Amino acid sequence: MSQRCFYCPDMHTGSVMLPENEALHASKVLRLTVGEGLTLMDGMGHTANAVVETISRRGNELACKVEEILQVPKPQYGIRLYLAPPRAKIMDLVVRFATELGVSRITPILCQYGVSKPDGSKDSWLQTAIVAMKQSRNPWLPILDEPVAFNTALASATECSFLGAVPSAGASCSTPNPEACRQKGIALWIGPEGGFSPDEESAILGQGACPLTVGPCILRVETAVPALLGALYTLLG
Repeated sequence: MSQRCFYCPDMHTGSVMLPENEALHASKVLRLTVGEGLTLMDGMGHTANAVVETISRRGNELACKVEEILQVPKPQYGIRLYLAPPRAKIMDLVVRFATELGVSRITPILCQYGVSKPDGSKDSWLQTAIVAMKQSRNPWLPILDEPVAFNTALASATECSFLGAVPSAGASCSTPNPEACRQKGIALWIGPEGGFSPDEESAILGQGACPLTVGPCILRVETAVPALLGALYTLLG
């Protein structure tokens, strides 16, 4: 059985303290004891094997000893997900899938057909991303942005763009240039349940975005994110 994994943003060699919620989970839920091994991740690509040194009586303080820290390379494609955020529970699923599949940044966008104000928050999304990071053993946490207006997001986008399009949106996506995608990064645009408005879709395509579809059916947001990421990875080889 592999070692249990914990989030430790302040990672260094020697003795380190787990965050209180991670310490409580380790001591009260998983019932780790002094001398047991565990794996630490800081969300910035660093991992470390550690050994539990001390646990406080209440379990809210846990110190462990780190011998060596390893750096895991960044994914070769930096993917930024521009997403019209759905309801909170669905957004949690989206953040989880995106973290497990290596998305480097999530930017919620406020669209014409989307909810006027997302009912989630960066703090709750971060906790979901941390759980997904530990589950998938992907040591890179995505950057989580505050929601931004669609036009603002589009004006600042500099990546190679792909539009998560409904089947009627046009021609299939041509094979992208992997080197350009590595250098500039990738933007994947996914709209709300009602889709992007015609003006929004035209604006994205007008900036050179490639329409990307998965089969003939219209997908819900939580289905579209992993499906389109999988299709994107396949296109990039």
